[in-house]
Amino acid sequence: MSRPLLFLVATAVTLLTTALSARHPDEAAIRHTIQYYFDGGRAGDSVTLRKAFHPEARMLFMRDSTFTAVPIGEYITRVGQNPPKPDAVDSTQRRIVDIDIAGDAAVAKLELERPDMLITDYMSLLRVDGRWVIVNKIFSRTAVKKQATR
Repeated sequence: MSRPLLFLVATAVTLLTTALSARHPDEAAIRHTIQYYFDGGRAGDSVTLRKAFHPEARMLFMRDSTFTAVPIGEYITRVGQNPPKPDAVDSTQRRIVDIDIAGDAAVAKLELERPDMLITDYMSLLRVDGRWVIVNKIFSRTAVKKQATR
């Protein structure tokens, strides 16, 4: 490989590595916030769930073709009042599909896959006082058709 080409490749790798490492701490912090959401929801733990959200956050969704807005405190209270039974099996698969960060704002796409439905969450996050918090949650539910067994 020629020296100029090697230099260009090395420079490109260095710039890419620098750009990724500069974003890495924010992405890790956002994933940590989302984990509070996953863990709090899984356990019906309002204390853990509250760590994920700004107190003024809202949950927005469509129900029966009607726009619905719920203060996040109401949602958290509802989750905390319905914890799973101790012997319940958690069959929900939770995953972060994408995180897009721009300065102090971010959007995360999450999927919660249950045997009968797929919930897609879009979380808007802001860095508030140096900590990433969810300020807005919108979601959609899609019924999953069960495959017939033969």
